[in-house]
Amino acid sequence: MLYLITPDGFVSTLQATLGDVLVDTRHGRPLSRQAWVAQDPGLAGIPAETVLAVALRHGLDGGIGLVVHGGFIDQVLEPERLRAAERNQNRIAAQLASIAPEPRFEDRDWHRQQRAIAEEARQAAGGSIRQAEKAAEELLSAPVKDHLARAWERAGGLLPTS
Repeated sequence: MLYLITPDGFVSTLQATLGDVLVDTRHGRPLSRQAWVAQDPGLAGIPAETVLAVALRHGLDGGIGLVVHGGFIDQVLEPERLRAAERNQNRIAAQLASIAPEPRFEDRDWHRQQRAIAEEARQAAGGSIRQAEKAAEELLSAPVKDHLARAWERAGGLLPTS
């Protein structure tokens, strides 16, 4: 998937590979004429500011805006996705704990083992979140590419202050 951000702040997507789109441009069909699908900002959950920040560092000049591969966007959004999954898992665990009866004596070892497994999974999830945060930070801390900043301004966009 590719993302296109235009200076009006709209984000659109295209279900195509970058290679296919680049071949199309060589055959006279520029990025601006691809079948982009506008995304509803409320439903997509992807802030235009995030797309722009990534596109200025890792994107392409789309003529009418900047294009960026969805893999970059996914990587930046991954920490929040993992945190949401962790919150959901914690909520489910709390609900189950509140309705679980006291284990019978013969089941206590099994329950202890299950708690140890759950704690190990919780720690692994925390490590995954930290790893995803680090990867997202590396992507966003890359320097803005001058040619992309110029392309953005040429399309009518204003560069973010930070």
